[in-house]
Amino acid sequence: MNVPHGNLPVFRPGSAGKEFFFQIVLTVALFLSISFVPLAGFFAGVLTPSPVSLAIIRRGFPSAWLVPGCAALAGSLSLYFLNLSGNIPYLLSLIGMGAVMGYGFRSKWPTERIVGLSSLLVIGIAALFAILALIETKGGLVSLIEQDLRETISATLKQLGVSSVETLEMEKNLLESVPLIVRIIPGMLISGTILISWLNLLISRRYCRMAAAEYCDFDRLTLWKTPEFFVWLVIAGGLMIILPVGDLRLSGINVVVVMGTLYFLQGLAIVAFFFERWKMPFFIKGFVYAVLFLQQFASMVIAALGLFDVWFDFRKLVKKPA
Repeated sequence: MNVPHGNLPVFRPGSAGKEFFFQIVLTVALFLSISFVPLAGFFAGVLTPSPVSLAIIRRGFPSAWLVPGCAALAGSLSLYFLNLSGNIPYLLSLIGMGAVMGYGFRSKWPTERIVGLSSLLVIGIAALFAILALIETKGGLVSLIEQDLRETISATLKQLGVSSVETLEMEKNLLESVPLIVRIIPGMLISGTILISWLNLLISRRYCRMAAAEYCDFDRLTLWKTPEFFVWLVIAGGLMIILPVGDLRLSGINVVVVMGTLYFLQGLAIVAFFFERWKMPFFIKGFVYAVLFLQQFASMVIAALGLFDVWFDFRKLVKKPA
């Protein structure tokens, strides 16, 4: 099935091979940038699923499956020869996320299902490798992670070349917080995966809008909201944190971290809704979004906005009975 092109360049018959080759190379290059391009490479690397998703959206089945398959093979071989074999599971996870996302668009899945299943695939692979590592280390995985994290913190501060009372105090505080950081990694992993999936979803939606693809008929993200019963998970997580039980408290923190991410996305949808209503200029929207993502307090405010939307319905989405 061919996709209407709209404003996109028209590809002549026979150009699919070049298109697939470009998408395969781009997928591998985006992922490799994480290892070889400081800082900026990370932001490029989280877009690894996008070329795979766009290939499947554009070309459909079965031909487009060459892109994730060949990208996985080429990327794995590249990582092997670069002595980065440990990164292969991450590459496969992100490629799998893109494949699920593209399939979801072709199948007209709702937003929640696309993000949920693509994230679940990555989380499932991570959980599988964590279990295997736990077995291999005979239960000492957490201790090894803590040790590696302590060494990383000390080495990073040493590279900064700053030796002062403040630096030593900061190092001491960071080292003391290592056990907590390690034990909330599950929540941070799930939250990060959801954000990566959401970002690639936005890119895929933009492509669909440009291509005017019929099967990419989706709801407006400015109207998106979490299921109402999720608020009980927030309440449960908060109660678990309050209770004086160590393991239960850590579980509660993980729950709150994940739910905070979901309500942060709902808060962003509320902000986007009013930007759209007020017809705000692009540069103002870009500045505000940058602040919301980069400023911790602003992010917490937006998450709270999303949570309180459950009761106040800021966008007036629920119609009151006449």
